Amino acid sequence: MIKQNKFKVHPLFLFFGAVFFYLKISTLFWDMLFCWTIQEVGYAFFCMRKGMSVRHWLFTPLGIRADFIDISISFEEKLRLHFMGSCIGILLSVALFALEQKSLALTSLFLAGMRLLPLLPLEGGRIWLEILGKWKGTLWAAGWLTKIGCGIGYGLCVFGAVFSIVLPHAFLFLSVGLYLIYANQHEFLQIAKNLYFGMLKDTEKPLREVIVSGKETPLELALYLNPYEEIYFFRKNASGVSQERIMLALFTGKDRNWVWEIANQKEFGAKTYKFGYDDME
Repeated sequence: MIKQNKFKVHPLFLFFGAVFFYLKISTLFWDMLFCWTIQEVGYAFFCMRKGMSVRHWLFTPLGIRADFIDISISFEEKLRLHFMGSCIGILLSVALFALEQKSLALTSLFLAGMRLLPLLPLEGGRIWLEILGKWKGTLWAAGWLTKIGCGIGYGLCVFGAVFSIVLPHAFLFLSVGLYLIYANQHEFLQIAKNLYFGMLKDTEKPLREVIVSGKETPLELALYLNPYEEIYFFRKNASGVSQERIMLALFTGKDRNWVWEIANQKEFGAKTYKFGYDDME
């Protein structure tokens, strides 16, 4: 990764651009770069209005992307924000059609639609991460989405390598596929870290009780977690543990015996939501 202050350029972005120039379609590359910039800057503007700040600007084969410092905002607000980049892209295409810039308008419309594909790290993937995460658990959703992203990445690599023999433009799919593999291999850990640090923030959330057998590993328990609820795990007719203890076990490599050790020592016969924070000691 090439870094310059707040800008990061992934090597595959340089490869992606070089292929456009090699194929003598550099005009299309500059059109895409223009549309990417307008859409992502507009998306970042609305995110910053919600209090989010940009950590880095990333140049990747999937476009220019803003990497934000994660903050606690509501489920509904996150969903609205994830649609903003595509909405701006559609508005830009309408304006360009009015100015009779048909080629540039179609490029903007194509990129606006691409942003909503259900793949991480695109906004479409983020939307499904929020929806599935609230329903089944953020890490459960992240696990499936990253596996799908890697699978599609490998498929694009094979397609690009095989068909570039007869269709040179197919070589572009190789760089996109390689980046999807790279991004999704790193995405799960980043989502887990954001979830963990989000839980440490002292914000009021709805409480939810999950009944488990006590035989689950910390990772299996962590799959239930999401940033919108305070979750406590209880064994049937026995004491429980907090979600913070589950995440602590996950990041420090502890086993399920460690998870329940303090719960066994503290004789909480009744289920109580007050239990949890002192088990971090």
